[in-house]
Amino acid sequence: MEEIEIETFEGVYEPAEDSWMMCKYLPNELGSALEIGCGSGIISIHLAKKGNQVTSVDINPKAVNATKFNAKQNQVDIEVLEGNMFEKVKGRKFDFIVCNPPYLPPTDDYDDPELALAVEGGSTGSEFTIEFLSKAGEYLKKNGNIYLIVSSRMEKLKVNWKREVIHKESFFFERLTLEKFS
Repeated sequence: MEEIEIETFEGVYEPAEDSWMMCKYLPNELGSALEIGCGSGIISIHLAKKGNQVTSVDINPKAVNATKFNAKQNQVDIEVLEGNMFEKVKGRKFDFIVCNPPYLPPTDDYDDPELALAVEGGSTGSEFTIEFLSKAGEYLKKNGNIYLIVSSRMEKLKVNWKREVIHKESFFFERLTLEKFS
């Protein structure tokens, strides 16, 4: 994997095992890419360094600023938008969409509401992902794919997408899977 320098910011999800796993094992697709929930920008920067045209969206204004800063530090051009899920890209289509979604059930571990938003995926951990997958098809070009991190701590996903496991790793408290949805 290429060298990426990431500055971390308070109130923004720091790259962790899930982020690094996605960067390392994402297939080498080229084209227009959309990242929903860009956080620090590491995945978007990785995609831009591979030659993709990248659009990044995050609901957290601090994450938007972090992604812009980190993209500049890594000398890549990324369109970074502040908004909830797909609201800022209405009418646009992408070759592929990536998302490392908030997937944990709520806990009292996060004092910072912006950070809680980045990790908590609803009461079962899967609500964000279910909503994301219900809308994502509208933003994909024909034969487009979605790459998504799925956690064993989420409620099992029941969705109408063809699923393929790209890579899985176990950590001390969960199993993470990078999956392709088509």
